[in-house]
Amino acid sequence: MKLKAALAILLSLLFLTAVSYAERAVKVKPKKDAETQALRQGTNYYAIVIGNNNYRHLPKLKTAVTDATEVEKILKSLYGFKTKLLLNATRKDILSTVNDFRKQLGANDNLLIYYAGHGEYDKTADKAYWLPVDAQRDDPVDWIIADDLTSNIKRIASKHILIVSDSCYSGTLTRAVSADLATKGDRDHFIKKMAERPSRTLMASGGNEPVADSGGGKHSVFAAAFLKALNEATDKGAFTAEELFHGRVKEIVAGKSDQVPEYNNVKNSGHEGGDFVFQLAKAMKEEPYKATVPFVSSEVSEETKKLQEEAEKLKKEREELEQAKAIMEEKKRLEEERKKLEREKQELAMAPAKKFIDKVTGAAYTDSTTNMEFVYVKGGCYQMGDVFGDGHGLDEKPVHEVCVDDYYIGKYEVTQGQWKAIMGNNPSYFKNCGDDCPVEGVSWNDIKDFINRLNNRSGGGKYRLPTEAEWEYAARSGGKSEKYSGGSDVDSVAWHNINSGNKKHQVGTKQPNGLGLYDMSGNVSEWVNDWYDSDYYKNSPRNNPVGPNSGSNRVCRGGGWASDPRVLRAAFRVGYLPPGDRGNDLGFRLLRTR
Repeated sequence: MKLKAALAILLSLLFLTAVSYAERAVKVKPKKDAETQALRQGTNYYAIVIGNNNYRHLPKLKTAVTDATEVEKILKSLYGFKTKLLLNATRKDILSTVNDFRKQLGANDNLLIYYAGHGEYDKTADKAYWLPVDAQRDDPVDWIIADDLTSNIKRIASKHILIVSDSCYSGTLTRAVSADLATKGDRDHFIKKMAERPSRTLMASGGNEPVADSGGGKHSVFAAAFLKALNEATDKGAFTAEELFHGRVKEIVAGKSDQVPEYNNVKNSGHEGGDFVFQLAKAMKEEPYKATVPFVSSEVSEETKKLQEEAEKLKKEREELEQAKAIMEEKKRLEEERKKLEREKQELAMAPAKKFIDKVTGAAYTDSTTNMEFVYVKGGCYQMGDVFGDGHGLDEKPVHEVCVDDYYIGKYEVTQGQWKAIMGNNPSYFKNCGDDCPVEGVSWNDIKDFINRLNNRSGGGKYRLPTEAEWEYAARSGGKSEKYSGGSDVDSVAWHNINSGNKKHQVGTKQPNGLGLYDMSGNVSEWVNDWYDSDYYKNSPRNNPVGPNSGSNRVCRGGGWASDPRVLRAAFRVGYLPPGDRGNDLGFRLLRTR
């Protein structure tokens, strides 16, 4: 404990010595009068500090997390802020935190919001955005528009709110106004005047321009200047954010980079002419203030040298430990990757045996390339067509006996994630639905390309679209008399135009049919292999019919999220779609041959 205390004292002395040498003078705290000493009475300082590096869909940043961590540390230690640190935060994380603070803060409290991360500017709408880690390029649904920030802070009761934004185009959050920096006369009276009037201000790392993610050592050029300013401003008992910016931040940033930082009022936010007042945590105490930077001799004692050497040794050991930890984590990752590859090789080698086991047990077959699950369907004969007599088209008649061989069929509709794994793109209209939602916006021709690539990867050539006869047999739980796939209660088994909320849903969220197959009625319509012929049922062969030899349109079955429940019947046929058509409710499921 003594060594730790001695090291802490040493680090403090080294920091104070550096400040003394840089300024070549001893800083003595100015004498404070009662007005300035009373600034903090009944007032709390709060800060939300955000740093985003690890973007999921955008280029990762290098310094934002470090910037935010150091800013949070200095606000807490030197200035007595109560802080909330958000690292790699989503839109929900940020806005919910701001809303939580809105509910808690009082009229005499002060709030600082610091953001380091990506920013964007919409020239057409003249709007600026912060981009959380879940933001996607060209899709602003998860972006945080400046209006969201200003509307939230306008509703916060705090007297003073300062936003510090280190992102591209952050200056567009403000309105340009001329700054009155005059502080002539009684300084304590000036500070008191700024503290009495409400303020909503922004310190931005740049105007309507890109800003650098580096240039300040391990920090961005703006964050390095901001941190330096907060550290060196300890010679003042209290100071405004505007003084900090113009006196210490702007010149450093503009001098070291192409960006020009800004300090202005936030648009439409409730600003009434005041300013955010920083005050050292020590100023909260009632005892007389002591000099922040005492005199430190340039001569270093033997004891101090020993402490310096010990500090360097500990620092080196810590760095070596971190490097060793990183190496171990990388080894662990590589070992897990190796095991995964071994499992995939074993699965490929055992695929024929697994197929036989699945046939015997009725268990699902899983494709190792895409993780698509297939259910074994024991072949048989059934009455195909309008067995309930409630059809709306002659193409469902006559009811006729059809027999099909054994096969495997997809347990679910093919998903967006599975499509991306093979094709490397996502044609779906509902991309935000996620990887577990069915892919749609695909034509019959697109699906043929997908199947060819999948068969080339799997090496078996076993995948194809089901025929109409195979599809209806599976949809009706093995040829049973079922109106919808799974029974007569359409709401329990299908998403349609009444219950879907005008959108598709993740696969497998309704009840399965008797074979354990999901969404064969509803969610998205499913392309099958056959050409369409309205009179085909009159001439269909009994065993394994494959549809007409030619035609102009292909068949879709099952209906989708936008379909009337009548279209979701297992016997219903849609035959007016050319094979090149795409729609936001057109998807498919695959069949795997034995």
